[in-house]
Amino acid sequence: MPALAALLLIGSAQASPAPSPLFGAFKAACFDVQKFDGVGAAATAAGWTEVAEAQADPRVTAIVAKGRDAMRKAEPQAKVSGQMFRQRFDGRDVWLATSRIETAKGGWANGCRVYDLDAPAVPSRETLDAWVGTAPTSVQANGEASKRRWEPWQPGVSLEITYVPRGHPLGASYGIQGLILVSQSIGGF
Repeated sequence: MPALAALLLIGSAQASPAPSPLFGAFKAACFDVQKFDGVGAAATAAGWTEVAEAQADPRVTAIVAKGRDAMRKAEPQAKVSGQMFRQRFDGRDVWLATSRIETAKGGWANGCRVYDLDAPAVPSRETLDAWVGTAPTSVQANGEASKRRWEPWQPGVSLEITYVPRGHPLGASYGIQGLILVSQSIGGF
């Protein structure tokens, strides 16, 4: 086994339990995002209920539409697919969106994103690092807003945990607020 893969497995084995049921449901659905055909079934098994995009929170559908539109502009020939799911945590509706983009040249990108746009806070960085099993490879912060990235989270898959508090200027600029968890994988190049 290559040394890097062994270290990643050791780091994963030392990961702590999920900081909340939301993190557990995200990981159960999105950890194997590389195998996109299984993500929908994994989401359902983790308690997520598939919904039509039109039934989702308009803030989430606006974010998803912006990403889809940007992709179509960059790669007009690309095939774009995905699903939308909902689950309640702590009395809030939380949304899970999956996406797969396949370019005409054979490239692909799989994504699995959770949007808890009304999350009042994010777990501490120590709690997040313990859950992942290692410190992030990059951190960006702007006041109370932050993005922590683990690349890789597992071989071929990255993880981002972003938190933007209500009323933060980044929320107005990008249309996001709350807690966003992202698992993604790219390949075929």
